Amino acid sequence: MFVCPECGATQPATGHCIHDGTPVTPIGEDVLLGTTIGAYRVARLLGIGGMGRVYKGVHPQIGSRVAIKVLSRECSDRRDLVERFFSEAKAVNLIRHESIVNVLDLAMLPDGRPFIIMEYLDGVPLSQAIQRNQPLPLGGLARLAAEVLDALGAAHAKGIIHRDLKPDNIFVAPSGRPKVLDFGIAKLQPELGGSSTQTGSLLGTPHYMAPEQAAGKAVDARADLYAMGVILFECATGRKPFLADSLFELLRKHIDEPAPSPRAMRPDLPVEIEQVIHTAMAKQPDRRFATAQAMSTALQHATQQLTADQWAPITGSGTHVRPLSSGQIWQGTPPASWASRAPQPQPQHHVQHQSTVSASSGQVAVAKGKGGGKGLWIALFAIVLVGGGITAAIVATRGSSESTPDQVADNTKPADKPTKSPKVDKADKVDKADKADSDDTATDKAEVDDDKETNSPDIDKALEAQMQEALKAIPASERKMIEAQMREAMKQLPASQRKMVLDQLKDLSKLGSVGTQVNQALGGTPANGDLVERHTIQPPAWDPKKTDVAAYVAWAIGEGKREVSDAQLVRVDVDGVYPDGHADLTLPSLASPHGSIDVRMFSPSHARRDPKIPRGAKQELKCMFRIIGEPDEVEVRDLSSECKEIAIHAPRCSAAQVWKKALAKRSDLGSNAVAELGYRADFNGGIHWYFDIRDENISWIFPDDC
Repeated sequence: MFVCPECGATQPATGHCIHDGTPVTPIGEDVLLGTTIGAYRVARLLGIGGMGRVYKGVHPQIGSRVAIKVLSRECSDRRDLVERFFSEAKAVNLIRHESIVNVLDLAMLPDGRPFIIMEYLDGVPLSQAIQRNQPLPLGGLARLAAEVLDALGAAHAKGIIHRDLKPDNIFVAPSGRPKVLDFGIAKLQPELGGSSTQTGSLLGTPHYMAPEQAAGKAVDARADLYAMGVILFECATGRKPFLADSLFELLRKHIDEPAPSPRAMRPDLPVEIEQVIHTAMAKQPDRRFATAQAMSTALQHATQQLTADQWAPITGSGTHVRPLSSGQIWQGTPPASWASRAPQPQPQHHVQHQSTVSASSGQVAVAKGKGGGKGLWIALFAIVLVGGGITAAIVATRGSSESTPDQVADNTKPADKPTKSPKVDKADKVDKADKADSDDTATDKAEVDDDKETNSPDIDKALEAQMQEALKAIPASERKMIEAQMREAMKQLPASQRKMVLDQLKDLSKLGSVGTQVNQALGGTPANGDLVERHTIQPPAWDPKKTDVAAYVAWAIGEGKREVSDAQLVRVDVDGVYPDGHADLTLPSLASPHGSIDVRMFSPSHARRDPKIPRGAKQELKCMFRIIGEPDEVEVRDLSSECKEIAIHAPRCSAAQVWKKALAKRSDLGSNAVAELGYRADFNGGIHWYFDIRDENISWIFPDDC
């Protein structure tokens, strides 16, 4: 038998595929080629790794492509390796970051081998880009590294450490955007469903191992930052920092030897970038960057003076200065968003309040200085969504009056020698004193009048409304803390400044890139052209422990049409469903420490290509979104898709009726059982319910014919 490597169709004779004309290849001994896994035909082998194989899968009807990772037979017999294999899907599902490859599904083959279905990526691994394009442009490298660090920061925030970061596990798309792959040995915190790796075990790739990892000791997120330092070294110089003839000698170098100077191998490398690399590769973890965000910020500072030619993007096909994609033009400058992270000049005069911000936690603190006074720097707070994290953006605006330098002089400064005062007429002194009192009285009256004008209940109501709108963009788990911090910041805001703050909140687009993000968080247009803006939503009588599946699906379909007028249902997935039709989303699922109920919607109008863009030219379309319920919140989220989905009607069968069909086949399942249910169309257009009880190896398909 022969298989088409493009569409996965099989035929008995050699030649060209009867569907697309591609030369077919012999199946040989690989029994998976040409078969169907899930909804996809296995078209060709993409690669072989230590734990299994990765295939290209193609949907027979709509042509969408996926990557299918199948665990080898030998590894499938080991429970620890199966758990490690599924930990990748679990980790990716927990992180949910645009720069981490998306896992779409996971299950078992009939022969017991587990598989994961992931999004298919065009491009090449970073390792190939290093080999093809030396020397790499430093600005393009910094831009790519910053996106990888943002993805790592999202993983670390969820308690997940990659532990095998290397150029082979960073995929570079034709647009230059990176995708982090292979969380197969990621370490999850035990409370997230991970099992602690025993001290002394050696997991990872030796060339990129942190010293503590090479020594078999416990690791934390800073091991990933060490690997990023090694990757930056290799990308900048074309060479790995440590080479050896044996594994033992290589690991010893990581543990004992200081990293060589990359500038000795690339003289045009700025000393600031070398310092970032050496800090990331420090032998002691506490001497490295504390977080991925800190490393990214340092890298951005280090590249501010690079010339225009150094900002060409790194792509899978090389570096170039032509348009990257529709609406995206190469610029020989740092990204505009980096400007807000440059060091800010400190004010030259003493201030009474200093606004401080922790970008990692989203905390806003107001440090109170000594003394009183009215000339304060006012903190304009706004909650900004950055990737999967939360940042409190502080915009300082100066008050209308200041303390004079003499009034706030440092008490530790030696006093000047007294000088002899000139003679002043007593009457002149009285006149000057009266004039000063009169000026003070006039100033106080003006300020009181100003307070009367601005201390309006309407302004307070408007500020409260703005704050509540901003809080909608904050995950439920952090909303209470953020609201408390925002209210504390409001207490520090004088009445005379509240109207100014309200005006600025309404016109944050003037604040540049940060303002754009704030405007999105306060209800503006979705970022990056997404179909919907990510936000929370509250179903009626929401109870994650006892969710009525049929009622939730009906409600979500209605809400989806309110979000996007032509939205159509394409898929429903729900975990932890009992025979009576309710779901307990607090129960752990196969890929997560809790379940979810996911209703996916499709917009035909947003799936249409722009006729101005030539056929054959890539066009990114945003046509899918989901309304997903989890124990802590229900969210509307954009969903990447190739916009070739099959719309289906609302379910005719309820979850309880699907269970009734299952009990008709196996009455011994009893009442103390939960199932995973899926509702979607197959490649022939038939609409079915998919019923799975993983522990029992039960997997049935029922028609939606109730």
